Amino acid sequence: MHNCPLDEFNNQAESCKHVHGEYSRISTITMMQPFCMTLLCMVSLWCVVQAIKIQTYNVGFISFIDNYEERKENAIRALRSGDYDVMCLQEMWYGDDIDRLKKKLGKSITVYTPPLYQERMFGGFLKAPPCHNAPITAACIALKCADLANNYAALANCTVECGLMSESQGCITCLSVSSWTPLRCFNYWKGESINIPGVVLLSKRKVTSVKTVFFEPNVKQLSRRAYIEAEIEDVGTVFCSHSTSNANTEYYEPQLRHLYSSLAEQNLADSRKLIEAALQADKPVIMGDLNTGPEIPANNITNEFEDSYNEFLSQGFQSPYVTMVGKCTFCRKNPLVEDWEYDEVLDHVLVRNHTVLGAKRIYDQNIPGKDFPMSDHYGVEVEVGN
Repeated sequence: MHNCPLDEFNNQAESCKHVHGEYSRISTITMMQPFCMTLLCMVSLWCVVQAIKIQTYNVGFISFIDNYEERKENAIRALRSGDYDVMCLQEMWYGDDIDRLKKKLGKSITVYTPPLYQERMFGGFLKAPPCHNAPITAACIALKCADLANNYAALANCTVECGLMSESQGCITCLSVSSWTPLRCFNYWKGESINIPGVVLLSKRKVTSVKTVFFEPNVKQLSRRAYIEAEIEDVGTVFCSHSTSNANTEYYEPQLRHLYSSLAEQNLADSRKLIEAALQADKPVIMGDLNTGPEIPANNITNEFEDSYNEFLSQGFQSPYVTMVGKCTFCRKNPLVEDWEYDEVLDHVLVRNHTVLGAKRIYDQNIPGKDFPMSDHYGVEVEVGN
């Protein structure tokens, strides 16, 4: 909140009184009175307007992105000291990582995740790893399918043949984000839980209500997506999401092939569901790695699932980051990005009925002393006035 310059205002007000009392017969008072009233209004507004910083960041807490452990520790430190009011995180799947984040952030920051999947054993007395009940399936996938990880369509067919879709969603997600190598999914020492959609919401402001909504309810998926919807004081209704990505040229979700023929279609469906929910709110904010973005020729930005981005615009949402900054958030020159030829803006804070004060790219510098940043994505901040 901006500091209110009361002393300066009082001095100016006294001057106005003096002019009005001592020289009321002088014709120039007709000029001073509007000035005094304007000054009063301007200072009053300055005192009550609050700048609210809304951020999104795909942290990439996943082992197939290099330097996972080191990046994680630096990212959690940055989140602890970060200057934000609301933060949407993506790709934070492992329960141990969430526990560490909560411990480091303390009680001053609300940390909300979707309900975590926790497997148990011995009648529920002890925590078990996510794939506790799937050793045969996991072994089959490790032996037959792991080498297909770069071709999700072929991988999906292989995992289905191994019986993956009969296992729990927690196990499916764990194997998927662990690059189909099952070691962490069978770690009995940790027995950790799984955040199935990988999204986490942080807030330094009061959260009055919050819930998780899955895009495809009750359908097991290799990459199951959802959004967090929360009412946050002085901000409005926020939707924290990680939408369907362009991970393969062929469509690969085994149990959604009757609905979608491409990942672009599924991303567009995700976007429309976000829009439908957000339009029920007076001051909505949709944020996250939405895996959609426009072409920006001036900055050599390539479009990604642009029909989805245009759908947001057609419903009255704006991306201040795109219009005010327009730099890539998923960049080919990022040392952690491999086998990618384009610069894209995939990460957004989309607003409707908000007064935009500014926008910038965040977390785009290398970790001190290292030649890589904290993630393969850069973050986005949009500042609004309440």
